[in-house]
Amino acid sequence: MKSSCFCRLGVGLGLIVSSLAAIVSGQLERSKPAPSRPELSREAFKNIQILQATPADQLIPAMQFISSSLGVECSFCHVEGALEKDDKKPKQTARKMMQMMTVINQVNFAGKRKITCYSCHRGYTRPVTTPLIAEVGNSANLESVPTESSNVLPDPPQVDAIISKYVDAIGGPSAIARLNTRVGKGHIALAGRQFRIEIFSKIPGKRLSVVHLSSGDNVIAYDGASGWSSTPNRPAHDIPAAEVASARLETDLQLPIHLKQLFSETKAGRAGKIGGREVCTISGLNGGELVAVLYFDEHSGLLLRMLRYVNSPLGPNPTQIDYGDYREQDGVKVPFRETVFRPDSRLVIQLDEAKYNVPLDDAKFLRPADPATDKTASP
Repeated sequence: MKSSCFCRLGVGLGLIVSSLAAIVSGQLERSKPAPSRPELSREAFKNIQILQATPADQLIPAMQFISSSLGVECSFCHVEGALEKDDKKPKQTARKMMQMMTVINQVNFAGKRKITCYSCHRGYTRPVTTPLIAEVGNSANLESVPTESSNVLPDPPQVDAIISKYVDAIGGPSAIARLNTRVGKGHIALAGRQFRIEIFSKIPGKRLSVVHLSSGDNVIAYDGASGWSSTPNRPAHDIPAAEVASARLETDLQLPIHLKQLFSETKAGRAGKIGGREVCTISGLNGGELVAVLYFDEHSGLLLRMLRYVNSPLGPNPTQIDYGDYREQDGVKVPFRETVFRPDSRLVIQLDEAKYNVPLDDAKFLRPADPATDKTASP
């Protein structure tokens, strides 16, 4: 059993931010389990007291939610190098707060998760007790999480009409269906620094993002059913299933013609303006839970923003992606710029070139063998 490690992992392009941060912080990842049934947190980590019955792959997203809600790093609660220890008072307090939150939801909301860490903390270590003055010109503009489908207004456009306009704006169903692979090259801007990036995509749902660092490559990959990531000088580790499911909106090369299939329920609405442009929205739900809101330019039909959530035991972790610099190439119009917002970070990916339908071997997206378990490795 390994020590608890609660690195601030993300999803899709948002995962690049957290993986780069992990290089700096030097935090350890848990090893890849291979259980015959879903592994529980108490079995995979040391000294788990509150979330014992939580599936192991949901524990890191839960810790990520706490981290974002309080605006802190892992070391705020945990002893670096000995994360299972209870030496720090904030860790003991966090356990009490999780218990309190559970009781409040059970007693007042029939067990539904209506109150979360963020309800009171709002990005501060101490609960916010005084109304805040809104910051003018906040560049992140990360939308709040709707508790219901609150963006649905009277007489909204129909979902099918929005999707149809989106498909036509991109180039039409036939042109989209012809896309089999895409290779993009450009750069990523993060915290005032720029790195080269390559993004490889292939149907169905395969995507590999490689950020070239001076110390090696940071890799995020999806093979259509699962995902993995790696940082320089460390073995690859699995991306939790909930994050893989959420990232399908990014990994599907033919998203415009598959959009409605990704949700069990969709609702249309309007949501004001983005960059001075009127927008209509599609809210996607699965099992009654809101998992994504997509914002479309009412005039052009193009996708301007995607706001998606990764569920965790404590609350949803949001990622917002704003799309721009649409260019037509090979009969298809796609964004060459993506600005990714998370509660504590922002990055910009700008592609300089993109090529379609170039040969890509499926093996490129597979998780590499762990050197410790690779029998073909040299002794």
